[in-house]
Amino acid sequence: MITKDNGFDLKIGRRFPDGRRYAFAGIALLLFLIIIYGNSFHGAWQFDDRPNIVENKNITLKTLDWSDIKKTLYAPEGGRISRPLSYLTFALNYYFGKLDVVGYHLVNFIIHYMSSVFLFLFIYNTLRLPTIRGRYGPASYGIALLAAFFWATSPVQTTAVTYIVQRMASMAGLFYIMAMYFYLKGRTTDRTWEQVLFLGLCALSATASLATKENAAMLPVSIWLYDLLLIQGVTRETIIKNVKLLIPAILVVLAVGFLYTDISSLLTGYNNRPFTLTERLLTEPRIIIFYITILLYPISSRLTLIHDIEISQSLLTPWDTLPAIAVIVILIALAVYIARKRPLISFCILFFFLNHLIEGSFIPLELMYEHRNYIPSMFFFVPVVIFMLYVINYFSYTKAIQFTMVAVFIFLLSAQGHTVFIRNTLFEHPLLLWSDNVEKTPTLSRPYNNLGAAYWDLGLHDEAYESYSKALKLDRQTNLSNRGVNLYNLGMYHLHVKGESDKALELFRSALEVYPGYWPAHQEIALCLIMKGDLFKAGKGLLVALSSWPDNASLHHTMGFILLKAGKYDQAIKEARRALSLDPDLSNALCVLGEAFRRKGNNQLATVYWKRYLEKNPNDLEGNLALIKLYSTGNDQDALFRTIGRLICLKGSQGWHELVDKVLKDTRPLAYTPDPEEIISIITDNFDDQVRR
Repeated sequence: MITKDNGFDLKIGRRFPDGRRYAFAGIALLLFLIIIYGNSFHGAWQFDDRPNIVENKNITLKTLDWSDIKKTLYAPEGGRISRPLSYLTFALNYYFGKLDVVGYHLVNFIIHYMSSVFLFLFIYNTLRLPTIRGRYGPASYGIALLAAFFWATSPVQTTAVTYIVQRMASMAGLFYIMAMYFYLKGRTTDRTWEQVLFLGLCALSATASLATKENAAMLPVSIWLYDLLLIQGVTRETIIKNVKLLIPAILVVLAVGFLYTDISSLLTGYNNRPFTLTERLLTEPRIIIFYITILLYPISSRLTLIHDIEISQSLLTPWDTLPAIAVIVILIALAVYIARKRPLISFCILFFFLNHLIEGSFIPLELMYEHRNYIPSMFFFVPVVIFMLYVINYFSYTKAIQFTMVAVFIFLLSAQGHTVFIRNTLFEHPLLLWSDNVEKTPTLSRPYNNLGAAYWDLGLHDEAYESYSKALKLDRQTNLSNRGVNLYNLGMYHLHVKGESDKALELFRSALEVYPGYWPAHQEIALCLIMKGDLFKAGKGLLVALSSWPDNASLHHTMGFILLKAGKYDQAIKEARRALSLDPDLSNALCVLGEAFRRKGNNQLATVYWKRYLEKNPNDLEGNLALIKLYSTGNDQDALFRTIGRLICLKGSQGWHELVDKVLKDTRPLAYTPDPEEIISIITDNFDDQVRR
């Protein structure tokens, strides 16, 4: 029979001493996670991946010199160090593989696997502590292994693993559980050198966790709670003794808060939210209860990236606000009540709520994301597994029921794994992810806006416009500044697809009224004014923008373009070079340099810059036409014939006039504006000469 006395042994004829038990747990977790996450390695860049990684110039690590490494520790915008270890790992990924997603996903997978292993080790060693060994000791291996499996394969963790940027959540979780494991080992050993070693590793892991994400600030309190409940045991004496120790733990949390948090943003953050501080505090209990339900019942239809949450206006609106608060209060009260008799269950409950405190309280973050459960849910499944094993033990006299329960374990793990596998497929392309999100949250604006962006990147501009318009019509934003982005996207459609600069200008200005800190709107306003021929207003607006974003390469390039068109070639060259120094990949700045030097009569340098531009954009018509003009002026016949030949391939069945008209009608302002008759004459005369030869 399967009972807790024999460790729920399935009698399969093998015995596993600790070394083999550890090996089996590690290998089994690895194989199962490879099966369910194997399809995640080619997942595309999504959502916040772009500003934090793809477009983040701070992580473009070229060398391993300290001067280069230092810049990776800073947030994409602003001069504050933020989550330095997270950004450093992204930079190292970039150093070894540039923007190949496979390397980033591989690191994310390894982090999640290691978190699972350390979670198993921590639970297994916890269950063998003197305070609870008598109750759980024989079943410690089974409880630890199953709890680690349920946590590691939970579909709720998918966004922390498959969504690349949320390495911030998973890596903080890895170092968090490592710190707790090393604390446990150091606290329970009698050897001084082991105490020093393990507690040193604990401090190092804790520092790494705090350097990865801010919610790790609760680690000192978690360790304090763990020590009180499971190492010392709850008595009047230990409570009095540990209250004094709680004060330093809280001071560490506050210190980390002051280090990481811009206090002024806490005061103004709610200005940009569709909810107040009171409404957030009332809503979060309902969200935490929802987290509990999706951990217990994680079917795909209940999981998405951006959830549509009704904001609680009062204790009775909506009706489940007060019951949610009551359930949380009851669970915490129960955990406190059973702390002496059932310290493990008490710790698991309190740990869950404690580690939701930072992201689920007064800080003006968005209301809900699934990855916020990565740390809080680490011990969530321990009581669940204990209960299920209790059922097996209770029915030890009936083999049928026992093996039914074993089948239930296998089914649940398989079902979770299957859901993870399906969820991973949504991350293969933004169109899949946001189509799914729109289907699950049809009255929320942001998913429609993001779906529109996915269509736009595919060149499906009309479909993008439809999604953008739907988002604006719904006007239900999780962040009020998103309405500004929505208006900006509509402006891009009117400017670059319809060529309606007046309508686009109106939309860009409306976007800035809603979201003054959105610098792309400043740039597009300048482009609209350039198209209307008002270089003075365009330049004046950009000067205002550059005063706020002095290190923005795109703004410097656009200013260089304005100066070029105004005939101020030396200043244009200075701005374009500044843009390239900030962003060497900003190839459009090469156009400004090439044309500015051409107009100054320096055809040699002009040719150098236009050639560099074409190396990055070989099929660009403007660049090819500019070089044809330069080669003709310099009488470089061989280069001229090669460029004309390349242009013939690009032309296809079009006529030369049709090709040049296409360039001139481009909604993108041109650094070099070809004279149709002159450029066509150069092409045809030289082409005819080449044919005659």
